[in-house]
Amino acid sequence: MILTTSNPRTTEVSKMLLNAWSAEFALRIKPVCFNRSYLNSSLSWIFPQAYFAVLFSARAVLAVDEVNLANPEVIEKLLRQWAQNGKYGPACPDESNTFLELMQYRLKGDLPARRLSGPEAAALHVRLTEKVHAVSLIHETYILDRMGSEPYRKLVDSLPDYLKNGFVGERASLLLSVD
Repeated sequence: MILTTSNPRTTEVSKMLLNAWSAEFALRIKPVCFNRSYLNSSLSWIFPQAYFAVLFSARAVLAVDEVNLANPEVIEKLLRQWAQNGKYGPACPDESNTFLELMQYRLKGDLPARRLSGPEAAALHVRLTEKVHAVSLIHETYILDRMGSEPYRKLVDSLPDYLKNGFVGERASLLLSVD
């Protein structure tokens, strides 16, 4: 379900956030077992999920300012400039910037094959989820600030229960409590 309003900006932001949250939801579906084969095969989809979660939340940040870009390279270039200028926190080298690190997972077809133990694969999964959460907090804080509390709250309330009553609702409660 997407929040539709008479404001096209809010509708576009809602679409982008729903895509971001859906990708993050898919990333957060953690394997419960430590079957090495299963966990290693999951590496082929957790990296793209992390990438798309961040890409769509970045597109929502742009859309809230009525900048509608779809080209990932252009979005990455613009957001790389933001990161280098400190918009994601103190300006730091590219290799230690969480946003830029997640952008490297764009589907290029050359994702390195990894062979990890079950616990190593599970730990990697957790680290990716934590990094997506960190970048999403920054993006959603910006969006909340630009949209205002009431439209943001309505957006979250319009979500399916698994998002509204899950990590999205929790993050929204956190953000709205400091607003």
